[in-house]
Amino acid sequence: MNLHQVSIALPFFCFLIAFTNGSNSPTNSIGDVSINCGSIGTFTARNGREWTGDVIKPKSTSFLQIQGSSTASTVTKKLISADPIPHKTARVSRSRFSYAFEASPGQKILRLHFNPSPYKGFKGLKDLFTVEAGPFTLLSNFSASLTADALRVSSFSKEFCLHIRESQLFNITFSPESSRSLDTHAFINGIEVISVPASLSYFRGGDIGVQVVGHKSLVYVDHHTALEIIHRQNIKQISVPTSGDIDDTFPMWLLQKSDKVKNSWRIPVNVGFTYMIRLHFSEMGLKIAGPGDVMFKFLINEMIAQTNIEIVKEMDDENKISWYKDYMVMMRGQRKEGKRDISISVRSYDDLIDGYELLSGFEIFKLSNPDNSLSSPNPLPPAQGSPSKTIPILFSVIGHRNVIPTVAITIVSMICIIVHMSREYWEANNTKEENKPSAKAERLCRRFSLAEIQLATRNFSDALLIGRGGFGNVYKGIIDRGQTTVAVKRLKSNSMQGVHEFLMEIETLSELRHVNLVSLIGYCNEHREMVLVYDYMVGGTLADHLCKFPRDSINYSSLTWKQRLNICIGAGRGLDYLHTGHGVIHRDVKTSNILLDENFVAKVSDFGLAKHEDRSKLLQSHVSTRVKGTDGYLDPHYLQTRKLTRKTDTYAFGVVLLEILCGRPAVDLSVAEDEHILTIWARDKINKGEDDQIVPSSLREEISPASLKTFVTVAERCLRDDPKNRPTMSQVVLQLELALEQQDNKQPLALNETKSASDDINDSVNTGQPTMASTHVHNVTPLPEEQTNSQVVNAGIPSVRKEGKKDTTHKPSRLWLWDAFLNRVKPSKKNDETYTEIWDESNIRSTKYDWDMISAATNQFSPYFQIGHGGFGSVYKGVLPTGQVIAVKRLSSSSRQGLKEFKNEILLLPNLQHRNIIKLLGYSIHREEKLIVYEFMENTSLDTFIGEEVQHGSLQWAHRFKIIIGIARGVVYLHQDSGLRVIHRYLKLSNILVDSEMNPKISDFAMARTLVENHSELVTQIPGTYRYIPPECLLHGKYSVKSDVYSFGIVILEILRGRRRMNASYLEPTFIWELWNEGRAYDLVDESLEGAFPEDEALRCIQVSLLCTQIEPNQRPTMPSVLKMLEGSELLVDPQQSQTFHGMFLFSHAF
Repeated sequence: MNLHQVSIALPFFCFLIAFTNGSNSPTNSIGDVSINCGSIGTFTARNGREWTGDVIKPKSTSFLQIQGSSTASTVTKKLISADPIPHKTARVSRSRFSYAFEASPGQKILRLHFNPSPYKGFKGLKDLFTVEAGPFTLLSNFSASLTADALRVSSFSKEFCLHIRESQLFNITFSPESSRSLDTHAFINGIEVISVPASLSYFRGGDIGVQVVGHKSLVYVDHHTALEIIHRQNIKQISVPTSGDIDDTFPMWLLQKSDKVKNSWRIPVNVGFTYMIRLHFSEMGLKIAGPGDVMFKFLINEMIAQTNIEIVKEMDDENKISWYKDYMVMMRGQRKEGKRDISISVRSYDDLIDGYELLSGFEIFKLSNPDNSLSSPNPLPPAQGSPSKTIPILFSVIGHRNVIPTVAITIVSMICIIVHMSREYWEANNTKEENKPSAKAERLCRRFSLAEIQLATRNFSDALLIGRGGFGNVYKGIIDRGQTTVAVKRLKSNSMQGVHEFLMEIETLSELRHVNLVSLIGYCNEHREMVLVYDYMVGGTLADHLCKFPRDSINYSSLTWKQRLNICIGAGRGLDYLHTGHGVIHRDVKTSNILLDENFVAKVSDFGLAKHEDRSKLLQSHVSTRVKGTDGYLDPHYLQTRKLTRKTDTYAFGVVLLEILCGRPAVDLSVAEDEHILTIWARDKINKGEDDQIVPSSLREEISPASLKTFVTVAERCLRDDPKNRPTMSQVVLQLELALEQQDNKQPLALNETKSASDDINDSVNTGQPTMASTHVHNVTPLPEEQTNSQVVNAGIPSVRKEGKKDTTHKPSRLWLWDAFLNRVKPSKKNDETYTEIWDESNIRSTKYDWDMISAATNQFSPYFQIGHGGFGSVYKGVLPTGQVIAVKRLSSSSRQGLKEFKNEILLLPNLQHRNIIKLLGYSIHREEKLIVYEFMENTSLDTFIGEEVQHGSLQWAHRFKIIIGIARGVVYLHQDSGLRVIHRYLKLSNILVDSEMNPKISDFAMARTLVENHSELVTQIPGTYRYIPPECLLHGKYSVKSDVYSFGIVILEILRGRRRMNASYLEPTFIWELWNEGRAYDLVDESLEGAFPEDEALRCIQVSLLCTQIEPNQRPTMPSVLKMLEGSELLVDPQQSQTFHGMFLFSHAF
């Protein structure tokens, strides 16, 4: 940490000299300059400074260029206190414009002056714009008028510090925010560019860093950083020029009155940024502290930054007198959540000598973030002003009679007004801690400012209202400068219940990722407004299609029966994911909460009433709670007992099924009294065998009898009074898929009898979707090592069943973060350096951990904490300061391949949320070191149970079968339900982790890829362990979802046999088939089990493994079918022994 030999007085003189020299010698390459925007000629301000107009005379030369369309304008109001120069004129525009300077190289102070007044030709427009300087965004979505109101001034300036390179054209760009609801404009009154002497440089070169207070880490401030000058405080009134001269150069220096002794200061700053604090020491104070008899502490945010003894020691070591020192403070948090204070204080252990003598002043600078941005939310409006002006007005109105009563009434009234307004302001600007989302939810969701939401919805215009609900209204909106259409739900601000629903929805949806659940983009929680922002669903609600549209439009074409079945299957699959994947009970399932995208794919929405099961109470299958929901959908058992279970959702879904079948709402008061309640009327008809009478005439000829019977049966089972007799959602989905197959085939499809509807509530499974899922893919560009030789080929995956002649694919309605990252990479032959350049941490939704914290958590990566080792590095166990146990993968710094895998994993994993997928907690980067932090798995990986070096006891059959089913569910989620269609490409025992309850978690997504839309295979390099790699990948490098199916088949065989690899015997593959053909398949099961296993389950596993390991990909089943076969809900097909199986099998085991 270098200390600098400069006094607090020196900056003033140096800057004044620099300014004087620069402003009097303009050249094409300017040094310092002051521009009076919107004027022509030269002007002198009140303080004697010269300003140059930016209106260029014809045929004249100038040091600056103005690009884009803009207008020179003047204020329409009379200036009262502000200097007319530069506040009387401005350059204003409703479109983008910029200034270009040929500036001299070096560090510059850029000062922007704003006077937010009405300008000629621009009355009634809102100032909302972005300011950029070179590669940096200085201000974004910035309102000068809001800022002036918050500061209680008529005009103000913003100061920044940047470095200009040699021969660099310095550009300052002003861009109005695009809006369909507001007329916006950008303006600027004055621009100053002032050179900073090298002796006062805020930038440091080389390896010189600034220490973070309270940490050992350093922050490097170099020419790639921009600074915003937040605050300057001059504590000591030393011998400097007059205050007017100080204001010329440092308008933000605040002078502390000499009669006030103050040892602590609190400065509000925006969170989410790093701040540099420069403390200036007084010469006299350092001389007093020199001998070391008196002890002072300098504290920043209540952490000791340094003591006087340390400062004097450094002075002695460097043989010089130091006058200032820099420190770093990280104000962690979401940038849009508001401000927190930076505290600076000096404390002394001597009662006679005050620490006040030691400091001359301090400065606070905000550092640009990795996005090269300094922008922060607009400040909040100030509280209402003092009532001092109100009293004379009241006297003038009331008169001077009865002065004492009038004064008393006025004072009491004003006190009430002040208290009320203060309360309003406090409530608007202070969100209770319990009313804030969790840190994890804040990280995963985007936080919008209220100004952004108002801009997106034209201030909640009724013209954009698309729905109403119990907790508020829903509006259509446009964000990201018109690029993204969203749905904006505005909750009622006066509803205390709404606060709970608001937080519940954020917490629930931030953790869920499924193609049949609506995606939450972000939220806003400002000024007592609670707003949720979702993906916009073009198709509206299912309720609209069933009741509203047919009623309001004669030409409306109602949903076909196959469309209705697919909608039911999709919504059912989404609910099953909630139940089995996350233990979430929706509690408000209804047709108005099922949204449809442009392809009529169902999306379950509105999680405000959702309830999480307490998984710590394993024997309790219900949650006791107050009854909530919607009339017509409420479970009678739930109403009577207040015991909420997953079967409560099943009942409500049964009502939805009847609505879809009958085309009528759950409660309809427009029909005969005995038909008001749909469930009572429909079930009565069903019990009488009059099923066809509840079907609308438009559907009767379309529905096949078998499909109708299956559908009615599953609906009736969902509505049974005893929850134990209702099916799980996975069983409901299976029956609905059967109804769809029967509709396609016009005859029943042979199926095994499904499980009893009275099965335990925890037996439900997350099943696959053979109808639509095969094309649930996104546009993804291959990674660089695949780009030069990749081609897409057809693998014969079944196409989507749609109405009409043309097969179409479902295009997901939301571009996921992973796609957004990969779409930046265009096919090219560029090397790894190019790939590294596009690395942008702003795209990452995971927590970035402090390196020192993770190092301490793993005891400096002690070998005693190492729990694993792989091709890309080692894995360590760690314990965070909170007590949370973590697993840390430390990538080898010498592995170039590891960098790509690192990026792949931390970008992809946050978008995958499933109980059988490992959770990514965060990451850390420190120079060449890269860490990935996961949840810790107590039982480590599956290969510690199975293999040559077993570390645990033999697995019981129940555990083996549970693990096999869990892995299958996880892969089904990757292939189908995640919405990304992920190929793992690296399934093997060591990548299957096991928690304390023997639940498997698929890990290591470094090699994972997502398929390009409309295709089912990709050609790429061969990753992974050879014995798990299918033949088509070994021979041709072709990967598809069937590649994971093959690997899963090998994993099943290894789990069954209790070995990591087959016997090396040449006859091993033949031996497997001999056992199968001779009916001795059970001999394949691990002998250590001694026959203690259900034969039907073992036989299914063996048969499925043989089907999965077929040589030809098109002979392998899909993962949804694999899961159904393992569950016993789909008929097993006899595997066919291929002639080429033996050679290929041995080939794969020869490596």
